[in-house]
Amino acid sequence: MALLLSPRWSWCAETGLRERPHILVEGDRIAAILAEPPSMDAERIALEDGLLLPGLINLHNHAFSAPLFRGLADDIAPGALPGHILFSLLMPLGDLVAEIMDPEEIGDAVEMALLECLMTGTTAMLDIWRPQQRAFIPRARALGLRTWSCPYLFTRPNLAMGADGRPEWRGEDASEASFDFVMRLFAEAHEGPDGLASVGFGPHGPDSNSPELLRRVDRAAREMGALVSIHCAQNPLEIAAVEAAHGRRSVAHLAECGLLRPGVILGHCMFATDEEIAQVRDAGAAIASCPLGFARSGRAVPLARFLASGVRLGIGTDGVTLDMVDELRAAAVLARTQSGDPSQGAAERLLAAATRDSADALGRPDLGRLTPGSRADLVMFDLSAPRYQPVWNPLRALLTNGAGRDAHTVVTAGRLRVAHRTLLRGDAAAITRRGAAAIARVWAEAERRGAIPAAIAARRAAA
Repeated sequence: MALLLSPRWSWCAETGLRERPHILVEGDRIAAILAEPPSMDAERIALEDGLLLPGLINLHNHAFSAPLFRGLADDIAPGALPGHILFSLLMPLGDLVAEIMDPEEIGDAVEMALLECLMTGTTAMLDIWRPQQRAFIPRARALGLRTWSCPYLFTRPNLAMGADGRPEWRGEDASEASFDFVMRLFAEAHEGPDGLASVGFGPHGPDSNSPELLRRVDRAAREMGALVSIHCAQNPLEIAAVEAAHGRRSVAHLAECGLLRPGVILGHCMFATDEEIAQVRDAGAAIASCPLGFARSGRAVPLARFLASGVRLGIGTDGVTLDMVDELRAAAVLARTQSGDPSQGAAERLLAAATRDSADALGRPDLGRLTPGSRADLVMFDLSAPRYQPVWNPLRALLTNGAGRDAHTVVTAGRLRVAHRTLLRGDAAAITRRGAAAIARVWAEAERRGAIPAAIAARRAAA
């Protein structure tokens, strides 16, 4: 049956703001945008204070990390960790999960995170995960999320801290095993444009992968038409390690390895220079920025510089909040405070980054738009709450005062997934209970093994 959505407003970067449109969905595509509701057999959802947008696209995420680190990685005082948070907490605890949790428990934790994404208006995401988290694909598909899975690749997979507090990549060469895993996963799970699940490559970074592996990934991705997502210039330790090993900084090194081009998404670029950002722009690659993830550790991502450069920019949650509305608000605030210009980080510009521009970075011009023929991945927010009133401009109202939990209707591939704020396939309460129980067990075991730094464990005990 066709679906007819009738909001007060609709917006996309291609067509701008419209009042009282009627969006007709047939199959998995937008069939028409009408001035009057048609007299036809269709499931109808009308929302007087509704704002209909293309579904939000999360361009850089680690879904499993959200529940795993929630609370552990917040409010960390200087000196509480024996080194950088990535190397002294996030990566080691992630490594330990493979020992502690069975596949079902991992799936339960992932599903809880994915549920939060869907219920707050995300319809598509690129997620980077470890092979043990393969349950991500069936759990996301069951909820109706459109995903790009980019499993990690490593040459040296084991991260430890040296006596000087710097990261040391150790272990047997895992290049062949990690590459083969992605190739098998692509053959088994990649559904392409007509499905919900896509598979790409996720080499962790230019410091943890050999040039030979990066070049091999580039060749295979080009041949397969697959995406590549790689962390780049995310911290000074990475850049220093790449310079020491290869005599050039991270962006130049990726260019040398073929991974600075369309179809490559660079995670963070937090410490990229203006010249490097321009190089990314001119090469046609994209940057996925995650403002709240870095703000958690006292760092401000250079949103103003990204926006001023004209680089293709997407927004991700990095497995921190999972709420793209929160992330977009943080991006707007950073752009304004960094530039001193209150017009920077306008709602239209940032919503374009989270819809059309991210879709283009993914090589999917059929997504991120409200135009006839586009895939019907849609979200309708309810702006009827007191905090929105009066609504002068619905886009600014959403990003200034809104919350992802006001997602009233979520559609992916033309199918209703959330209606009237209710999950239509699955028991949201049961998903949450299972996920929380899985994480509680791994926390307890990690604390017993000393995998949670003492200062963090002590803080939890004192709470």
